[in-house]
Amino acid sequence: MGPTLACIAPAGRAAEGLAAGVEARAPGERPKGFSLAGYLAAANPPARIVLCPLGASVASDLEFLAKASRRLLWPAPSDRFEAAIGGLRGPSGGSRPTARRGPAARTSNGLSAALLLEGEVGLARARAALAASGPRDWIVETPRSVRISTAHLAGLARAGVRWAALEPVTLVALYATPALARARARWRPLLPPATPVWTR
Repeated sequence: MGPTLACIAPAGRAAEGLAAGVEARAPGERPKGFSLAGYLAAANPPARIVLCPLGASVASDLEFLAKASRRLLWPAPSDRFEAAIGGLRGPSGGSRPTARRGPAARTSNGLSAALLLEGEVGLARARAALAASGPRDWIVETPRSVRISTAHLAGLARAGVRWAALEPVTLVALYATPALARARARWRPLLPPATPVWTR
């Protein structure tokens, strides 16, 4: 049987060690360690994750959490868009499972249009969508289907692009040092509300 939890750390080797600690905190789960890049490149990793900063310093841990949040913790589309996409994709739901509501889902708030990008999204495709001057709310299948560097994602954000995912990643917990756990006020804006903290 495959892993049920992805333990994501800045480096793959460190993630493997931290996964052992997560396993002790989550009986019955089968965690596997990934670097952030390794998780994004994996063929079919668990959609449920634990973020595992290294703990060298609170500042470096916050930097990692900010990067992971920007890259992984995208909301599901609003119910209205989910229903519309389900109709477009037909009864089978296309090539992917039905959408799961993520903990940080964004409501429509008057949003009237969004762009659905199925399959892999690279930089050329993103630039073409941007040049078409269509909606700046883009819905993809999963954050892992977006193959765009952090720097270029930041550029798209400056252009007004906001991402949502039909298969959002679910943050199960933050696996933190005591120092990071005490700095909750500093990382709270980066993570979904009420994220559990497992202190190591």
